[in-house]
Amino acid sequence: MGTDVTALLPVPADPPPHDGVLRYLGIEGCVRLPIRVNHVQLAAELDHLPADAWGQASRDPVVQASVESFFAVGYPRGPRPVPPDDRASLSHLPHLRHFIREVIAASPTRAIVARLAPRGLIPIHTDTPRFFRGTLRLSVQVVAEGTQRLYCNGLWYDMALGEVWAVDNLRPHGIHNSGTHPRINVLVDYLPSNQLATLVSEGEQNLGIRDEAAQHALQSMTRERYRTHRWRALRYEIFKLLWRRG
Repeated sequence: MGTDVTALLPVPADPPPHDGVLRYLGIEGCVRLPIRVNHVQLAAELDHLPADAWGQASRDPVVQASVESFFAVGYPRGPRPVPPDDRASLSHLPHLRHFIREVIAASPTRAIVARLAPRGLIPIHTDTPRFFRGTLRLSVQVVAEGTQRLYCNGLWYDMALGEVWAVDNLRPHGIHNSGTHPRINVLVDYLPSNQLATLVSEGEQNLGIRDEAAQHALQSMTRERYRTHRWRALRYEIFKLLWRRG
């Protein structure tokens, strides 16, 4: 059963909910929405992109060390607000544009297509609350080999190809690509319209499972990543400090 959010709409935007939109709506964990994306068609569109379309949308050199990505909507965060423009790559991805702009009745602030390397790791991390308290993150897995499980706040979520999930990126989360081929997914952050909040509330909740062994393994890989990239992490933190002052 979904959460009845009628009494909580509209979601406040200024200031945004302190603990994020999902918890404001009374939802804990990740939610599988009652819609799907044609992942086969989208994967075919991505195959036709030029190789130089892929870069590194995120500046984080530790969390994103195993990831190639690009913006479909929006830009990297900066000291000043940036517009949620459609980027040139989106014109080559009509199925993705239809999903972002027409299927979801809300305004995206940014959309990133990310390709995680074979056996690649996105270590456990929490996204910066001051940037994401006021948005809802949707995630779509487009290409994957075998079972791909997202870890989020102590629970594991099995995410099948084409499924659309609301992900709590304000809680510790991470993933390890267990396959020998890249994993591609789409991340879209939306301003929470009443329609989107209602859609999320109608989704399937309480799908997370506990797996202590898998959690310990991911935590161990996370510690190793931060240990081996500690100087990159330090330089990045200094960069962020200077960026905020600027």
